[in-house]
Amino acid sequence: MRTRQPVAAFLLTLLLFGLPLATAMPPAEGDSNTITESETWTEDGSMNGHVVVSDGAVLTVSANISMATGSSITVENGGQLVVTNGALLSDDLNAGLMVNSMFASLTLNFGDLADDGVVQLKFDHVIDADSKMNVILGNETVNASGLDTVQFDAPLNGTDLVITFDSYYFTPTYVLWAKAIYGGGNTETLLAQDINASSAPLYWFQSGFDIHAHGDLTVTSSTVSGANIHCEALCQFDSAELVGSAPVDAATTASVSVVNSLITGSRTDEDIVLHDEASIVYTNSQGTGGTTDAWIRLLSERTLTTNIPNGSLDIYDLGWGAADWNDLTDANGDIVLVDQGATNEHKRIVAWMDGNGVEHQEDARITLSISSSWGLFSSTIDAPTTSSGNIELALPFVEVNAVTPETDVGVANKSVSGMITVSNTGAANASSVSIWCYEGDEIADTTQMVVSLAPDETKDVPFTWYVYSAGDAALTCKPLLPSALNGIADLVVNGDGATSSMVAWEYGEEIEDAPILIWMVAVAGFMALALFIASQSRKERKEYAIYADSEDEVEETEEPEEESKEESAEDETEDSEEIEDGNEDEEVEDVDEAPTSSIYDLQSEDED
Repeated sequence: MRTRQPVAAFLLTLLLFGLPLATAMPPAEGDSNTITESETWTEDGSMNGHVVVSDGAVLTVSANISMATGSSITVENGGQLVVTNGALLSDDLNAGLMVNSMFASLTLNFGDLADDGVVQLKFDHVIDADSKMNVILGNETVNASGLDTVQFDAPLNGTDLVITFDSYYFTPTYVLWAKAIYGGGNTETLLAQDINASSAPLYWFQSGFDIHAHGDLTVTSSTVSGANIHCEALCQFDSAELVGSAPVDAATTASVSVVNSLITGSRTDEDIVLHDEASIVYTNSQGTGGTTDAWIRLLSERTLTTNIPNGSLDIYDLGWGAADWNDLTDANGDIVLVDQGATNEHKRIVAWMDGNGVEHQEDARITLSISSSWGLFSSTIDAPTTSSGNIELALPFVEVNAVTPETDVGVANKSVSGMITVSNTGAANASSVSIWCYEGDEIADTTQMVVSLAPDETKDVPFTWYVYSAGDAALTCKPLLPSALNGIADLVVNGDGATSSMVAWEYGEEIEDAPILIWMVAVAGFMALALFIASQSRKERKEYAIYADSEDEVEETEEPEEESKEESAEDETEDSEEIEDGNEDEEVEDVDEAPTSSIYDLQSEDED
């Protein structure tokens, strides 16, 4: 029976050859090393220099490494840095407690070191000699003016030492560390972040070393202190502690995961800064807290592209500070709402988790509008939460589709009617659109045409066209564009309009005879009026003569009854003579008139 043991041994040998041959060490003399094959640091030590983890390589740190100030680890795209059950610790964490507040106090306890010793405090700068900065421990007061270090004799037997400050010094002043000196030169140091402080906020200054992760960074069950961390790919912190290593700067391409981790002491007001479209998972973790946000999303800038040149913008509640203002788009319809800059960062923060772990999102709105005689066109959107956004206004698109006269022959000095077909193929209403018509380049004499159109609506509008001389003419009609829309003319109107077929305008035949007919009618009317007036005059004279005769008869018959018989007889004689004369006149005037009965006829019969 054949055995497989030699084959197995050979394969095991190959696997062993594939493992790192020896434990690697970090550079110690300020050198720069490039890791091209995977290696692991397993022994505690220090690093002074620069390491580059190349594409395809993995650097694993499973030891406590003290990082000299200015050192760096750069992970190239495709490389990995894994810190597991280890630590990367800055030699100079560079944090401080601001103590020039009237209520600031520090409580120091170094443990039971000795019965007594010396306690020193280190400031971040030399205090101005002309300023007041008194430091008080128990009954002892030390004037710190002109100094950067003060010291006291103090018990070091586990007693709490409370230090207070009496300051009239307005330059921010920070305590960097407190040191206990005892037993002939032994020391114990408390860094600022390890000191129990009240009304003395902890500030973190520049970092001690850099981690530039263009590739992946994973920190598991480990501590990283005093680092400046920049992520461009995957950055994972699982059961990790970041001390003075915030904010973690995550580029738009980064994906950040913080799980079961603790982040303390940020150099800014946030622990993690997500730029633009970087993503984050933040679970069961604790940040610096207080006024320091656990994370923010910070846009590099905020720009808008619109279809409205010189359009009006109203911005409401933008960014972390909920800013409001008004603005205008440029000649191309674009605008930079917020550019890059430290003073406008609050307008570029669109989401954040506060120090209490509550997540927030800006509730910002932007309204774009343009006003014209056709109406107000506007649109309101939620402000884009990306560095660039777009707003498009719904607009009408008005055009004259056809000009149709009712005839192709017209009479000069008269009019021709017809229809103009107008449509709106846009997405917004157009109100009170004026239609102007032209004969060539000249404005034509037409009735006024105004039309309102809903989206996708077509209307026929009647018109009347006047021409005053003979000849051929065509009518071109187009919408009159409001001046406010000149910048977007191509988006709202067809400026070419439509042209009718040719209309032949001719003088009518009756036009030359018309003046003669008018004079004839006028003369006939005048003659008729003159005849009427003459007949009326004759009628009035005749009526007046008859009226006068009747008046005379009435006067003669109404004589008083008391006249004497003689006067009556004389009167009768005179009347008889007058009647006879009158009868003779009447016979001459009208010989054919029949005789009438009268008193004179009766008298003649008596005489017979």
